[in-house]
Amino acid sequence: MNDNNIIETFLHPKSVAVIGASKNPMKGGHRILKNLVINNFEGKIYAINPNSSGEVFGLPFRKSISDIEEEIDIAIFYVPNRLIPKILEDCIRTNVKGAIIEASGFEEIGDEGMKLKNQIVKITDNFSKIRIVGPNCMGLTTINHSSDADNKGGFFSSFLVFEEYKRGNIAIISQSGMLNGGYLTHLIQKYPGLGIRYSCSIGNKMDISELEYLEYFLKDETVNVITIYLESFKNPRKFIELCRRAKNHPKKTIIFVKGGLTEQGQQATVSHTAAISESEILTEALIKQASIIRANSFFELFEYARTFSMIYDSNKRLPEKGSLGIIVGSGGAGTILADLTKKYGFVLPRLSDNSYNILEEIFPEWMPPNRFALVDIWPAMEKAMTTKSNPNDVMKSAFKAILEEPKIEGLIDFMFCSRQFRPMSNVNVLLNVIEQYSKPVFFFLIGEKKEVEYVGRKLSEYNIPSFSNLESIAKNFRVLLDESRSLHKFNSM
Repeated sequence: MNDNNIIETFLHPKSVAVIGASKNPMKGGHRILKNLVINNFEGKIYAINPNSSGEVFGLPFRKSISDIEEEIDIAIFYVPNRLIPKILEDCIRTNVKGAIIEASGFEEIGDEGMKLKNQIVKITDNFSKIRIVGPNCMGLTTINHSSDADNKGGFFSSFLVFEEYKRGNIAIISQSGMLNGGYLTHLIQKYPGLGIRYSCSIGNKMDISELEYLEYFLKDETVNVITIYLESFKNPRKFIELCRRAKNHPKKTIIFVKGGLTEQGQQATVSHTAAISESEILTEALIKQASIIRANSFFELFEYARTFSMIYDSNKRLPEKGSLGIIVGSGGAGTILADLTKKYGFVLPRLSDNSYNILEEIFPEWMPPNRFALVDIWPAMEKAMTTKSNPNDVMKSAFKAILEEPKIEGLIDFMFCSRQFRPMSNVNVLLNVIEQYSKPVFFFLIGEKKEVEYVGRKLSEYNIPSFSNLESIAKNFRVLLDESRSLHKFNSM
């Protein structure tokens, strides 16, 4: 079976056996079964445990995988490491196609773990008889339908149970199990609009590595954004080749974060995944050759991923030259944003007469608008209040003036969120305006907690990113510009 077909089998299995299934809710084998059952896995599920009888989640216990006459696509292992070689032999005899080994205790623990690895390599004939994900991982997740859908679910093999999630266009490849576990659930709750298609915990990558998943996701039309966390590279040349190949696919962006860049970090990777990590200098050179977006933390990784995901879903155009417009209700915030956008390589261009005239009509004579693309909207709001004009019309005019300006490629809006100020900043009115243009719009939200959450949710429904940090806005616009320039460079070769 070629690599693309085996990844298809791992991510879309038709039957799975849970080795180490348990009635005890505290055990991983129980939670894996629960994850599969409550998230409506559409294939067959088999519970394997020689020491258990009866049923769990309505599934009868089997003593061994050899007791199952039907074909098994994937066996999920949650048993002590010493038991795995013998059970793998049973899997090979019964023609199981793949194994997900979530147990730890292999290369990362030293000589004893290395002996187990070598034993598995021999039993599997160097993985020609059965393919392996892991060990020391948190499994694979495929989200077919969001958790609020009637037919919610997909394939959830982590030993952390997922109850809330949204299907999207992001795929995750990670040597950290937390990205298919606790950190992923945290992100999903932090960003309700964050939609995930796949999450793949690769662990020690004894057999299957980042390369097979990356190649698969490049061909998968449901994936637009590929996020990768690695502590070591399986094959740097192949990695670079695949990343560069992404430039030939429309709407495919790769975002990468590397662990183990310092001597101290490298000590951590050895005990975590037995990885011999590459240095900062080598990693920087590789990223440059691969022409991918680099993140410096998990937070940046997923903030960038969310931004690209929303841009692609809303069919907004990536900036090419680096010209932005800013609308604020605070002179101080405008000044900070002007500094930050300059720091990250953007300009606030001089407005054309047409755009300036639109703004001039809504501003008072005593405080005319700037000639460049920084709009402090408050004087216009004061004029609206004194003339009994509709503040929403003022905001619409300001947004249209900036978004219709030919020199401007994107807009940052600073919004104060408060129930008492809703008449002045009705997000629904702005959404109708933004939808008419292909330029990306980012919002900086401050104010009352519940109102910020309300506005953030409304924006995410329309695939518009919102932020609580001014520098994050500038950084996220910058990665859009970097990707745009990278694509232009490759397309002009």
